[in-house]
Amino acid sequence: MKIRILAMLFLFFLLLACSSNNKSDLESFSNEWELVILDSIQVDYLGVVSGGDFRNGKGVFFNFQENKLIEFDSTGKISYEMTYPKDGPGKVEYPTQLRYTKDGRLFAASFMGWLYELNTDLSLKQEIKLSFPSEAKDGGGLLRNLEYWNDSLLSFYPGRDGANPYDPHFFRDHFLLEKIDPRTGGSEPIIKTPSTSRYSSDKYYERPWVQFGISGNILFLALSNEPMIHTFDLSHGGEYLNTIDIQPSKFLDNGEHQEKYQYISERKMLDGEIRQLFVTEKGSVVIFMEGIDEDVFFQNELHIPKNFPKYKDFQNQI
Repeated sequence: MKIRILAMLFLFFLLLACSSNNKSDLESFSNEWELVILDSIQVDYLGVVSGGDFRNGKGVFFNFQENKLIEFDSTGKISYEMTYPKDGPGKVEYPTQLRYTKDGRLFAASFMGWLYELNTDLSLKQEIKLSFPSEAKDGGGLLRNLEYWNDSLLSFYPGRDGANPYDPHFFRDHFLLEKIDPRTGGSEPIIKTPSTSRYSSDKYYERPWVQFGISGNILFLALSNEPMIHTFDLSHGGEYLNTIDIQPSKFLDNGEHQEKYQYISERKMLDGEIRQLFVTEKGSVVIFMEGIDEDVFFQNELHIPKNFPKYKDFQNQI
């Protein structure tokens, strides 16, 4: 299929701001939306897109099946293609997360946690190695959890002090992100789960995914299994600012668990889930799935792997 890259798509489900709206603002706020494509770029390439970025007239996307990056310009012309070896010199493994900086540098993160800086021709410039390995082993890097701010990379890179990201209270007991100096690999932990999140409690819930974006000095962060966006001030060490409840009309949740390591979603029902969080200077876009209740899930045998593709037939994407 021909890949169609949308360079600018401002379909705002929710306009997030750090200041609250007064009543008159809300009275004029409509919940009727129209999809308007403001601009698009068509790239003549046959393949599957598994991650990408676009900035300053230049875009890049990743083909997971071929372990390959494709860079293009604002006319859709392909500038560079690079297929990476998975071992030996120049090794780059699955760079699903891609981020351009304002000055044109390109950073990448593997869905397994490895971090890279790439040259302008997409060849490997350096692998950025921290003093401890990442313990994330399940593809969480397919979400948006790599950013660049004030000469530092910010990444969901769990493993400091041997922390296990699969521990039921990892999100309560540990920092969520690492602030990394790409020149040295030195890092410091930042961003704690705020008290407004249920994941700061002693209770057990389904394990969430982390994703975040940055606008100016403000970091917006979501844990996928609760309909909230938490904001932090990076200019003050990641100080917590506030929590925005997006208040969806439907966002299914299997609730508190009685045991550690208990999983209900995708076995008896499907939880609602924030799938993407896109942060821009004008606001933020939240894309979420409503989830599937237990009766529908059981009647259609959606717990069987061959039926996983049917999820889309029984829930809305908002």
